[in-house]
Amino acid sequence: MATKQIDLKALLAQRTAGIVPAENAQEVIETAEQSIPKNLMFDAEATEFKPETKPVHGSSIRRLTVEEAKESDGEMSRFIDEVLVSGVDYGIVPRTSKPTLLKPGAEKILNFLGLVARTEVVNRIEDTGSGYFAYECKVYVIDRDGVVRGEGLGITNSKEGKYAKSTGFAVQNTIIKMAKKRALVDAVLNVGAISGRFTQDVEDMNLDPDTPMGRNPEELKQKPKDPRPATKKQLEYLEKLMSQHNTSAAAMSRYTKEHYGVDDYRQINGIQASELIEKYKALQS
Repeated sequence: MATKQIDLKALLAQRTAGIVPAENAQEVIETAEQSIPKNLMFDAEATEFKPETKPVHGSSIRRLTVEEAKESDGEMSRFIDEVLVSGVDYGIVPRTSKPTLLKPGAEKILNFLGLVARTEVVNRIEDTGSGYFAYECKVYVIDRDGVVRGEGLGITNSKEGKYAKSTGFAVQNTIIKMAKKRALVDAVLNVGAISGRFTQDVEDMNLDPDTPMGRNPEELKQKPKDPRPATKKQLEYLEKLMSQHNTSAAAMSRYTKEHYGVDDYRQINGIQASELIEKYKALQS
């Protein structure tokens, strides 16, 4: 049986030929278009994001009172303490003074603030002859009214230590994703005013273990403080992973005793909990 081909475009034109639009149809369409922030969209022709920062009028700017500032800071701190999970949303990197904010945590903070992120590749080098690739990305953090509330920059190239042993072609996709991730974290640290709680995503920057960041030589001579105990949320998340992998409490305690000298896994510290969580996550990838 022969297959009949149908010109759907011609058929649609034929069926709609007799339809007369309402008098105010164009006005309604234009009104709807004006209510949608253009910088939440992609350019129809270039399919490339083009930010459009709205002007901020003096009448719309006011300082927070001390009480409002304390309330805002308190809510953010409560969100971080009660929602973000160590080892998943942020991590403890050795020889750094603050935890490092990870991509999942940055995304949760954006949701909490009611913001969306849009990324633009502002600069790129793609030298196919030498296999050298470099990307600079900018992330715009935008509210529901289309106002840009913050920005972040991230740069990655194929000569960074962790990529240097691979050819640029093999890690090109990884490099551009890393630039986007760094820009996202940078933007969230800025818009959330949480640089006092977290640092940039340094775990992906191939730190030299002999050059610790955020510490001076005198601090390194001092005896390090004992790590804090694992938080309730860390232990709950660890136990969830244990259940998924059929690991009993007794088996986990045997493991922590052998590797950490801790008889009961519930007594491990935050760093040890993060390590165990990462080991389970590696099994899932």
